[in-house]
Amino acid sequence: MLLTAKKWKTAVSFEEEDADALIDELLRSRQIDSPEKKKEFILDGGGMWNDPFLFNDMRKAVDIICEVMENKGKILVYGDYDCDGVTATSIMVRYFRSHSANVDYIVPHRAEHGYGLTENILDKVIEHSPDLLITVDCGITNIDTVKRVKEHGIKVIVSDHHNVKEELPEADALICAKIEDTTYPFKELCGAGVALKIIEAMGRDERFKVNGNIWRQALELAGLATIADLVPVTGENRTIIKKAFKSMKDAVNPGVRIMNNLILDPGKKLDETYLSFNFVPRINAAGRLYDSSDALKLFLEDDETAVREAAEALGRQNEERKQIEAAVFAEAVAQIEDPARPEKWLLTNTQGPIVVYGSKWHQGVLGIVAGKLAQHFRRTAIVFTDDSIETANVKGSGRAYGEYDLFATLEDIADKCVTFGGHKKAAGLVVEKKRLSEFMNALEEHSVKSSEKSDNEEADDDDEDVIVIDAQIPFEQVTFETYEKTNMLKPFGIGNKKPVFSTKDLIISEIASMSDGAHIRLELTDGRQDSRKGSLSAVGFNMGQYYDLLKVGDRVNIAYTMNEYTYRGSTLLSLYLEDIEPVFDGSFIWKKADIAEDLYRSGMPLEQIGKLAKSTADQVFIPSKAQYTACYKVLADKCGSGISTADVTLLAKLIEGASDTKITPFQLERCLDVFSEAGIMKLGRHGSLRVCFSFLPSDGKVSLKSSDTYMRLNADG
Repeated sequence: MLLTAKKWKTAVSFEEEDADALIDELLRSRQIDSPEKKKEFILDGGGMWNDPFLFNDMRKAVDIICEVMENKGKILVYGDYDCDGVTATSIMVRYFRSHSANVDYIVPHRAEHGYGLTENILDKVIEHSPDLLITVDCGITNIDTVKRVKEHGIKVIVSDHHNVKEELPEADALICAKIEDTTYPFKELCGAGVALKIIEAMGRDERFKVNGNIWRQALELAGLATIADLVPVTGENRTIIKKAFKSMKDAVNPGVRIMNNLILDPGKKLDETYLSFNFVPRINAAGRLYDSSDALKLFLEDDETAVREAAEALGRQNEERKQIEAAVFAEAVAQIEDPARPEKWLLTNTQGPIVVYGSKWHQGVLGIVAGKLAQHFRRTAIVFTDDSIETANVKGSGRAYGEYDLFATLEDIADKCVTFGGHKKAAGLVVEKKRLSEFMNALEEHSVKSSEKSDNEEADDDDEDVIVIDAQIPFEQVTFETYEKTNMLKPFGIGNKKPVFSTKDLIISEIASMSDGAHIRLELTDGRQDSRKGSLSAVGFNMGQYYDLLKVGDRVNIAYTMNEYTYRGSTLLSLYLEDIEPVFDGSFIWKKADIAEDLYRSGMPLEQIGKLAKSTADQVFIPSKAQYTACYKVLADKCGSGISTADVTLLAKLIEGASDTKITPFQLERCLDVFSEAGIMKLGRHGSLRVCFSFLPSDGKVSLKSSDTYMRLNADG
């Protein structure tokens, strides 16, 4: 069970009932602070658009391409197996085909060849005997392999968008905005975005122009990739996406059009949410499980029957990917929660990332599973499996949680890795199988030291435990009109997140469980007597644990995004919950539960803490027999033998809701201490009010009275 609250960081409290004024406030928070910037930001299809020849080597690249095409030379496009790489490859190949150029392409196999222009596929590249090799979405770090290609008399243009290393490949032209001395002003294009700029440059050169059909197809594919690759939805990327959406309404690329016809439900909008959760996973599934041939066929074929077959095949592969992912995730969770797991690696005993290994887990889903584990356990996670190429190694993928800097950590313990790469939030790595335990020990030691340093540091806005609230707004302003106004800020994504609002002091008028307890639905009314509105409908996805915690009549604060749904032909407003804050008792023992806990652990007698709380020990500090019983029964029922992570304030509320037994956070903490000391629970703590625990097998009745905590409480009381 996971039952943890998030920290709310509110940008502004907005009390006006004026949707336009609210939008202006949201724009200002995004540094859109002038009429000109506002027009550019909101204008459909407008915005930043840079001259492609601002790339340092673009003129050189265009001249090389034109020379090869004029001489009827062979061009080989080399891409990557994800959506960005596949679309970038397709953009280039379609352009060259439109001029009847001699063009071929290679996209590597994830498991067999790995990412980039690797040694494992170099022979295949050379066998094609191209006059020109163009890499897309890769190549900027492939120093040695680019050199070897050139040794065979092949010209090389590297186009990429990834971070560069100190040494650059000795290609004939480098098109990458991340190169330190580049004059290109926008640094965040994806791989397909860079490919788009190359063919734009070819069109401006006019020797081999870009016709309107090819340009629209390129825009559609670049827009899809920009959303897929999670690059910032700002600047030129925002313009690319807007232009892509405009073209996709009557898509020119057969694959885009047919896929939309197959999977976009009638009445649903073609937007970034649809592409992210429906279209993109189908493209990525091909490269995750097999090769990317069906994804390439989708975008490169013109025969509608062949395109439809490719789209349907991608749908089947995506379903298979989901099944494999679910199986690996279940096995990983079981491994983490296995009571037989070595004592030192139990969640209750560690502070660092969760590390799991399965010898036959599919490499293509490791990153997804690591991300799901990180969210499930609220801990950074690294998932390993056997390396299919170098069998003495294990290959892993990690996803950071909260403020944890995964890449910096791996840099500090680099001697324990064969290789690694990535950034703060995600990384791929290879470790010798025989040194995996050594790697885990180093990871834990580093994490403990880092935790000690960062205890007093303020959380970043990108910490998953922090919800950045764009605006706290009153009940009356939560309307469909406000929702429609916020859509002016679309497309949403990294750098322009969907606005998150909060509204406080609402009363639950209805509560229902959904999808076998996975989700909840709430009807909420205003807690103020003079409210002019009825109720709001809110859905909490993956928040089913709140069903037993909350009840009709409870007061809550909510953080949410605004969305729409269609019911009997009407489009209505729905709130998607980001977090729920029960409005707790305002007394010291609830409002300052962390202080009470810290004072107790420092050794302060209960009598003195009681003076601060203005309560006697037996009222709010010492658990009664009924509270011990309720605590054990409810937690055993809700948590089973698995590992649970929870905030004690929410846990106390859960116990009260499930048993009608009132218990304070302090009393609950003492119950957990006693259970741990009595040998029926494994208990770990993260801060004053967050606990990680699991029940242990016990042989019959256990005496609680002999525990140190029980005796201290009764002595103090």
